[in-house]
Amino acid sequence: MKKEECENCRRLSVENRFLKKRMDELENNIKELEKKLKAYENAHTPSSQSRRYPKREPSGNKVGAPNGHKGTTRPQKKPDKIIDVTMEDCPHCKIKLGEPIATKKRIVEDTPEPQPITVTQYNQAVYDCEQCESIVVAEHSDLPEEGQFGYNLMSEIVLLKYEDRLPLRKIANNLNRRYELNLTAATVQELLQRATRKCEPEYEELKQEVKESKQVNVDETGQNVQGKKWWNWVFTTLKSVVFFLTNTRGQQPIKIILGKDYKGVVTCDGWKPYAIIKLIQRCWAHLLREAKWLMQQKGRQAKRFYRMLCQLFDKIKQLCEVKIAKKERMQEKIKLEQELKSLVEWGRSYEITRPLANKIANGKYHWFTCVLYPWIEPTNNKAEQELREFVVQRKITGTLRNEKGTHAIEVLLSLLQTWKLRGLNPQSMLKQTLRS
Repeated sequence: MKKEECENCRRLSVENRFLKKRMDELENNIKELEKKLKAYENAHTPSSQSRRYPKREPSGNKVGAPNGHKGTTRPQKKPDKIIDVTMEDCPHCKIKLGEPIATKKRIVEDTPEPQPITVTQYNQAVYDCEQCESIVVAEHSDLPEEGQFGYNLMSEIVLLKYEDRLPLRKIANNLNRRYELNLTAATVQELLQRATRKCEPEYEELKQEVKESKQVNVDETGQNVQGKKWWNWVFTTLKSVVFFLTNTRGQQPIKIILGKDYKGVVTCDGWKPYAIIKLIQRCWAHLLREAKWLMQQKGRQAKRFYRMLCQLFDKIKQLCEVKIAKKERMQEKIKLEQELKSLVEWGRSYEITRPLANKIANGKYHWFTCVLYPWIEPTNNKAEQELREFVVQRKITGTLRNEKGTHAIEVLLSLLQTWKLRGLNPQSMLKQTLRS
């Protein structure tokens, strides 16, 4: 009997060791999977990629515009030509019709028929300067520096690529169908490179404007170039947007665009390379998103932590709107920093809110810079909004094949976004830049 009991004990001991080992393996697997899941579901996951969609409750309102809503009508354009539409015989009984008793007017807008391109021959006069003994060739504003395709076609290709987001093959098909051209995707790519070279001087001017600005919003996002990880940085001011693609997410891009000793204020997230900037406004939108996500995942302490951060953010917005002296603003900034310090200490006392409280503490005194400079926004939404166009382009294009493509994106997309920011017509400005 004792022998059987000993065998059972040994068997149970072996099973226990096996189950314990198996349980440790499963716990490690769960930790790894949770770590991977955080890369897809976190506080900064876009709503378009979220795997959990909130259930929409029916509002009970009727479909369509409410009663009394003032509708809008598309403005009617003046006709370019007038066509009189008449008939001689009745289509029903075939009898001859007399004079019309009334006229029914209808205005129709339509696109013209596909037309062949305009082919122009330029006879450039060549001169021999007697003064400096140089050979001088006469130039024309519509005559491109290289190739046989003009600036109108070049500008249309740029807009089809970066405004309409079409791939090279579809751009070629579109132009071939409308203008009876014989373009290939390779030709379209070459014309984009020519446009990039023509626009480079204005791109350099934009970089200089950003370097001399008093405030700039900065953000970055990833891009695959030849299978390697690159980063697209965006630097946006009130009047300028500069994209800069590079293979590093460190301090080098900041030094190249802003210089080694930038005197203005940088609005950004908490990424470490921004520490080289003296005046920083940390983004409250990032902070509140993380606090809200934490509140939705955890319990009561996280909810209170989020609510208190929202109250601080409301105070910031109120101080940015009122007109007070700089000395008073400094006093208010000190008060807010003390409130935030107390909140951080409270958050560190709970395991749920401790990581976020430590992250806030790492921001030190960069959360309330906008209180001293009320013309600065407390969020980095401007930079994120400018990056949206690039993100959409990235989804369509995927991996960039070479560094020429990255340079075309940073030059042409910078100019197009800047012109739109300034309220200018991108098409006319692009043609003007190419002809200059």
